[in-house]
Amino acid sequence: MTDARKATLHTDGGSRGNPGPAGIGIHLELSTGEVYSAGAFIGEATNNEAEYKAIIWGLENALSARVASLRIIADSELIIKQLRGEYKVKKKELQVLCADASKLLARFAEVSLENVRREQNKDADERANEAMDAKRSIGDFVVDYGSFSGGVQMSLALESVPALKPEAAREEESDSAGEKERTTMSGIYTLTVKDHFDAAHNLYGYPGECRNLHGHTWDVEVSVASPHLDGIGIVYDFKNLKDDLKSILATYDHTYINEHEPFDKMSPTAENLARVICLRLQDMITADVVVKEVAVWESPIARVGYSPAD
Repeated sequence: MTDARKATLHTDGGSRGNPGPAGIGIHLELSTGEVYSAGAFIGEATNNEAEYKAIIWGLENALSARVASLRIIADSELIIKQLRGEYKVKKKELQVLCADASKLLARFAEVSLENVRREQNKDADERANEAMDAKRSIGDFVVDYGSFSGGVQMSLALESVPALKPEAAREEESDSAGEKERTTMSGIYTLTVKDHFDAAHNLYGYPGECRNLHGHTWDVEVSVASPHLDGIGIVYDFKNLKDDLKSILATYDHTYINEHEPFDKMSPTAENLARVICLRLQDMITADVVVKEVAVWESPIARVGYSPAD
């Protein structure tokens, strides 16, 4: 595999009911001859949600196959024009999916987006319908839909990530013998960023003063991990991770946390805050990166960490 590989990706998504039981299909043809044609059942969704999730799944497979130049073909004019920036994305649920897809698109050296008629997208359409019939993943793929955050499962077991050629493998010239020596390094990369917010809360049913309204300056530390690097040698841009975390914390900053879902019913303990932040962050970041831990500090000497189960 080389980083210069090109590929064509056909994607399609559909829902029987809109919303209703939904499936997605991808057909990825690499310039090196490999073909990955697959479908996945994604549960309840609208047609447009399924179309976006098909593109996201296809992009994840193309990235894992080390594609650098990608031609994307889909029969949804709306989705293609939204990704091109020609149409605004008005619905909140589609804004999230569009942002996820756009982040993945930015990781390719070259990319094009084409809208075609349904009959010109037959393979992806058939895979989506086959997956809806089977209610499971079918066909050949690099990355299973259920193995990343955009899929059915919220957590990503790092052991389930397909084994690819390590990015850190390199050849060095031997000074003494003049022969090439290969040094291979593989493992998991972990990124950590930290931010804070000020807010008030009270704990439901707490047998002490914390049941009363009081405030904190919370420090929040998040770590994400992946075994893969992108084409320029990074796991996930520090700036993007900082922006993702800041956008979550902005919801609570200088507010009364108990007024925000789910804390209007769930006690806003540090434990629950850590878990909710973790789940929301995993929804925002790219699909081949897993949130390893979210730590919430109520004070310089009091910390709670939450790690998703594999």
